[in-house]
Amino acid sequence: MLTNGRLLKMGKNCAVMNMAIDEAILIAQKENPIPTLRFYDWTNPAFSFGYFQNITSDVNVYACREENIELVKRMTGGGTVIHGWDLTYSLIKPRYSGEETVSEMYQQIGKNLVNSLVRLGIPATRYIPSTNQDTLSQNICLTNLAEHDVLCNDKKIAGVSVRRNRNGILFQGYISLDSPPNPILKRVSKHREGQKVVKENSSAINTDGRCINRNILIQTICETFDIGISFNVGKMSEKELALAEELAMNKYETDVWNFN
Repeated sequence: MLTNGRLLKMGKNCAVMNMAIDEAILIAQKENPIPTLRFYDWTNPAFSFGYFQNITSDVNVYACREENIELVKRMTGGGTVIHGWDLTYSLIKPRYSGEETVSEMYQQIGKNLVNSLVRLGIPATRYIPSTNQDTLSQNICLTNLAEHDVLCNDKKIAGVSVRRNRNGILFQGYISLDSPPNPILKRVSKHREGQKVVKENSSAINTDGRCINRNILIQTICETFDIGISFNVGKMSEKELALAEELAMNKYETDVWNFN
């Protein structure tokens, strides 16, 4: 029997609020354990950074701010992700006895996304590394490959990162829908080698004449996402929203969180 879950189709928010909402839903799993699949968008161009990244070492913070690129650190791991041209999603699940491992969930997510993209006529595959395969050293998610990432024509178009606590597990993922313009790609790294790697190795769904609508992509994913949970359209609780606003103000927009 399928577990009941919640589907949140949300609009645009600033970067700090997007991160705060994900954490608020994760925290809420303690009192109200409900699997949640959330799709969301960004008010402005933004770079999100993995928990262990040093933002000032990777990007020119002053230049990004001058060009209205929002910077925020995620509570999940991984490298820099460019937002504003992607479809961003999060999957939050309560913890339970006998739950899948992180690797098993990565595999499930990757398989489901591949199935969705193939249905739309996109030649998507999962990345399965070989033992002697080289990986790129730049700390940029668009070009760094991890097992079960989604590829199109041998280039990465979707990735996911994770964070667990006692009450829940959070997966934050993105799907590259459109290619960011060159000025944005240039700012994703302050190092010339990083800029070159991104320009040469990044890709998106809407290339080679494809034009996949954002809402169609969300709908297709919802129709094919099979992890033993029935996701029904819902909304955030007032308590979750209040917590998200508190986290946005006291955590995600602070220099202590982002640059310490």
